[in-house]
Amino acid sequence: MKSDDLVPFAPRPTRATRFFRTFMPWQFVKFISINLKMLRMILRSH
Repeated sequence: MKSDDLVPFAPRPTRATRFFRTFMPWQFVKFISINLKMLRMILRSH
């Protein structure tokens, strides 16, 4: 079985998932959140 044979069975993103992938304010919030998590991890290690 090739990987191309599995494509029809791949899950499709929901409407909400597609919305949040393209909604810039949400992406900005996630970006800030990830950066704060990294900063906290870096500060703990030093």
